[in-house]
Amino acid sequence: MDENKIFRSSIRRLTNPHNHHFFGYYGINPWDCTGEKHLALETDFHTYPPKITDVANVGLVDRLTGVFNSYATTSAFNLQQGSMMHWIGDEFTYNDWNDGNLVSRIINAKTRKSRTIQGAIAAISPTETLGIGLNYQRMAHCRSVVGYASEIDPSQISDQPEDDGLFLLNLVDRNSELILSIADVITHVDEKRFSGKRTWFNHVLFNTDGTRILFFCRIRVERGFLTSLWTVNPDGSDLECQIPFGYRISHFDWKSSTEILVSSDIVDEMGFVEFTDGYKDFTPLGRGVLPNDGHASYSPDRQYIVCDTYPRGVERYAELMLYDIFENRKILLGEFQHDEQFSGDIRCDLHPRWSTDGKTITFDSVHENSRQIYCIDL
Repeated sequence: MDENKIFRSSIRRLTNPHNHHFFGYYGINPWDCTGEKHLALETDFHTYPPKITDVANVGLVDRLTGVFNSYATTSAFNLQQGSMMHWIGDEFTYNDWNDGNLVSRIINAKTRKSRTIQGAIAAISPTETLGIGLNYQRMAHCRSVVGYASEIDPSQISDQPEDDGLFLLNLVDRNSELILSIADVITHVDEKRFSGKRTWFNHVLFNTDGTRILFFCRIRVERGFLTSLWTVNPDGSDLECQIPFGYRISHFDWKSSTEILVSSDIVDEMGFVEFTDGYKDFTPLGRGVLPNDGHASYSPDRQYIVCDTYPRGVERYAELMLYDIFENRKILLGEFQHDEQFSGDIRCDLHPRWSTDGKTITFDSVHENSRQIYCIDL
C-alpha cells in the first residue's frame, strides 16, 4: 500500500478562502485543549508586507465548519510569523500596539475577557506563567520579514543596544524585565570585527521543562547576516554559546530539556544535527533523507519529525514530510506549488505545526491562489 497516497488523501483546507487566513510560525501548538478551535489571523490582503495602517482579525477557526470567529484586531503582525499567537489553558495570546508601544493581549476564549502584558510575546514557557518578549518594532529595521511596521525613525535604531534584547514577561503581574541585552551578548563574543554592526535576537524557544531558552543572535553584514546560537536561563543567567558566528545555522527545536535539533553546517555539510545543551556533541540526523534545512519539529512522542522545504525547481513545489526517526525513513505528506511572486517578505513557508496529541498537523500555503491554513489528520 502506498503510504504517500494515504497521507495525501487526508489533507484538507481548514479555512474558507473568502479572506486570507494564516497562523504564522512553526513548532507552536495552534489548537485549543479540545482540539476543535485553531488560532488564526484573517486579512483581506497577502501580496505585500503589512503596512502601518493594515489590520488583521485575530480569532479561532472551527475544525469542523472552517468558520473563522473574530475576537479582536491587531496591526502588530507579519506574514511570516503572524502575531506569535500561543495558547495558555483556555486563553490565547497575540501581539498588539498600545499608545505606540508593543504589548501582548491575553484573551479568554470562553468569556472573551482580556488583559494586557507589557511587551510582545515571542515564546511561552510550557511550565510557568512566563513568556519571553522581543522588540518586533526594532526588528523591522534589522530583518523586515520578522518585524512589525511602525512609524519609528530608522535613524533612532541603535546597532547594539544595552536596553534591548530578551525580555522576561510575567503573565500574572503583567510586567516585563530585560534579562539579557544585545550588548551583553556582543561583549560575551568579544570580536572587534562585529563592533558597530546592527545586531538582533530572533527565534526564541523554551525547552520542554521551561528551564532553558534557545535563541539566535544575528549580525547584519554586507551580504545578508551572520548567525550564532545561544542558550540562557529564564532569569538571564548561565549564558552559553552553542554554535558561534561563522557557521550556517537555521531552524531548531528542543527534543527534551537538554537535547536540541538544529540545521547547521557545524559538522560538515548543511544538515540537521542533534546535540546536548552545553556539550557540543553534534550528531548528524537523517542525512540523505531529511532536507538540509527546513522548519522541523518533533512529534509529542518524539518518534517523528515533521519538516518542510522551500519551493524547489522551476515549478516551485514545497514538500511537506514526516521523518521516522527510528527507521530513518521519509514519508511524503504532500507537494504544494507556490507561485514565484510569493518570495522574500511575502513568501508563505509551510511552517508545519503539531497538535498536542500528535494526531494532526496544520500548515499555511498559497497553492490555491490564496493564503490559507490546511489540516492533515494522521
